[in-house]
Amino acid sequence: EAQDLRRTEQSVQQSVLLVREKYEATKVLEVGDKVKKLGRTHKWLLSLASRSSEMHEQLKHDISAIEHEIRVAKESQAKLEKWNVSNISDISQGDITDPFVGYKRQIIITIENNPALIRDELRLAGKYPDNTTIVHMDENGNYKVVYGLKLDRIPKGDIKIVINAHGDSEGIISRSIEEIAEHISIIDRATGEGSVVRKVSLIACNLGGGYVERFLPELRKKGVSNTKVSVRLADVRVGADGRKIMLDSEGVSRKYRSNALKKTYAFNEKGEIIPVDSYTDEHYDVSLSIDKDGSPKIERIYGNQRLSELQGALKVFVKAESFSETEEMLHQFKDILPSGASIAHLSIKTPKDNDWFAQGNVLQQMQNLDNFGGRLNASVVVYSDSEDAQVSLAARNRDSGVRIVKGDTRFIKDPLMSKNVMAILELGRLESNQQHLMFQGDDFDADISVRILHEGEDHPTTRETLKNLDLISQVTQQSIADIDIIVSTTENPGHYLELVKALSDKYKVTITVRKEIASGALAEWLSKTPQDSDVIVRTPPHLAETQPHNDKKLQDWD
Repeated sequence: EAQDLRRTEQSVQQSVLLVREKYEATKVLEVGDKVKKLGRTHKWLLSLASRSSEMHEQLKHDISAIEHEIRVAKESQAKLEKWNVSNISDISQGDITDPFVGYKRQIIITIENNPALIRDELRLAGKYPDNTTIVHMDENGNYKVVYGLKLDRIPKGDIKIVINAHGDSEGIISRSIEEIAEHISIIDRATGEGSVVRKVSLIACNLGGGYVERFLPELRKKGVSNTKVSVRLADVRVGADGRKIMLDSEGVSRKYRSNALKKTYAFNEKGEIIPVDSYTDEHYDVSLSIDKDGSPKIERIYGNQRLSELQGALKVFVKAESFSETEEMLHQFKDILPSGASIAHLSIKTPKDNDWFAQGNVLQQMQNLDNFGGRLNASVVVYSDSEDAQVSLAARNRDSGVRIVKGDTRFIKDPLMSKNVMAILELGRLESNQQHLMFQGDDFDADISVRILHEGEDHPTTRETLKNLDLISQVTQQSIADIDIIVSTTENPGHYLELVKALSDKYKVTITVRKEIASGALAEWLSKTPQDSDVIVRTPPHLAETQPHNDKKLQDWD
């Protein structure tokens, strides 16, 4: 009987250990699965505790802890269900995008249900839609996968984690260093053995090197030790193409791939935290420079492959010289590629003493870049090695869309726009000096229609709008035929009355203000023709008289 009793006790103890192991395993599950598994584990614990008063005493702390965990998980589940996922379906999978090299997956962790962060996660995922998972995670570390592969189904290999959060010089807002480290640890454990977090990108604004010096040791405590961590030392904006632009200290000039404004750190072999290169060529299939005779010089091939082993769509990094020398070298490289390989994307760094965009007007620069990419059948990103370059970023997509960021203005060539139309997106308040100028192409052959787009209640002053319209002369010398101002609110009639009068006095054309209403339709609110003595105001009942509006939604212009 004594032996039977010992066997029974051993069996019960093994069951207790098994339950505790299962309880630990549930801590990294997605919150819906977590609630279910915790409920089962709780029932199992209650069953074990009912066997004897001693067993109940032994397990009471476990039972209390798991009941608390269930309550927290259910609260998190209810809260995460309310986060905005209405535009997740806008992420297009299967489209031609830049090749994703160096990692098996990028996992974006968004830590707040904040409109700007939700917008940014969509843009970041849109850059690599087939290689991205988006996770919404609350302060308790409970999470929900809202896009992409579930964490336990991600292929084994190196992983990049992006912390999508707001920040300032004090750190990431609404989370401690310990909490961010725990969030990453949860993802690391949830992806399972064989997956390694190799890179953590903190894209919150204004974090400094001091933050990383405290953060890396905390990550190591959580079991994530063989990773690099990057931070930005300035305000960060995620563009519509998913590329991150940093603003200088005065918040005006934009920088792309700035060694001064982005820093990356890692542990060395001695366990010391050291700065490492933020912009290595390790995440490109091929790195090229131009040899003395103008031929392609292969600096590096990913995975130490031979040229003859390259296959598929290639992501290529180029240390450039002049525009013509670089294009000639790339055509030579294209000719020597094996039949199964092709250049899909080019990331080109121009030297300090050879800025491709130092001369010529914006329209010619955009056309040159479009032709360059078209002849190579590749998407292209060009940026300068100089912190003082006039153009911080120039990009050409496969569909001939071109974007040039010049100072505080984005010039955007969009093939889907109507001909002889110029659209200006103006931002208000702190960003009132920033604007986006959009048009179809370089073949203006008539007077142009101007569309001024305002979002929300924020808007620039009348003087700033008049100044922004002067930018049109950088693109075309055609006269303005008419001006439409599209707004989302009629809350500030005084400003728009003043603006309509000022524009009418200067340009002597018809000025109309239209309000965007349901289903993207527009209702005319204010107008003035050259023959009108004053602005015509349509009262709210007339705003129901709408007309179709087939242009892009305002939020898509950024």
